[in-house]
Amino acid sequence: MQRIRLAHIASSITSTILLSGCRKKVTEEKPPEELDLGIIINSIYKNKYFGFSITVPSDWSIQDQNNRQQMMDAGAKTFAGEDPNLKAAVEASQLQTVNLLTVTKYPLGSPVSFNPNIVCVAERVDDMPEIKSGKDYLLNARKFLESGQMTYSFPREISTAKLGDKEFDLLFAELTTAGIKVQQKYHTVIMKGYALVFIESFTNAEEESYLGNILRSVSFK
Repeated sequence: MQRIRLAHIASSITSTILLSGCRKKVTEEKPPEELDLGIIINSIYKNKYFGFSITVPSDWSIQDQNNRQQMMDAGAKTFAGEDPNLKAAVEASQLQTVNLLTVTKYPLGSPVSFNPNIVCVAERVDDMPEIKSGKDYLLNARKFLESGQMTYSFPREISTAKLGDKEFDLLFAELTTAGIKVQQKYHTVIMKGYALVFIESFTNAEEESYLGNILRSVSFK
């Protein structure tokens, strides 16, 4: 069960710490009220603020707000370890980051070696003038991920890919936890003062293909 639990944590680590090391000060300001968490109707997630929808397979697990927060907290704790500077940075980021959607192939706690998933988060960046594009965001995020307690590698240069009719910047990452090699893709675009990020986590080509099919259902109004 420890192996399974760590696999779940590894898949959700980046839901909360992508740019936490880049902020110059901790702020207590909350995200604007107009930012909504979205709604799910008939396996279709819709977010009015960002104007997008995504279709989730009917047999996948959609995590509620409580589970999303628990996964973010567990991931942040694993990432920061006992480093007080990293802990402070993660706490700063949590004030600015909203987990909009987390979907997993299996229910949490299922007896599987890894649980393929897609996480969608929005991190406020309007107080960071140096972040003008998804690539700017990902370059900073990559530096911070390298500073944590998990050993990340980045086998490819940042590229681009479309989700719906929008062009996203795309970062590939890999890490090994509990003997499992986890691969991740970060699709990022700057919208309305936020970095909107879709994160895929998978361990093989079949899982990668399935997650890609889900993301092909993303549509922007």
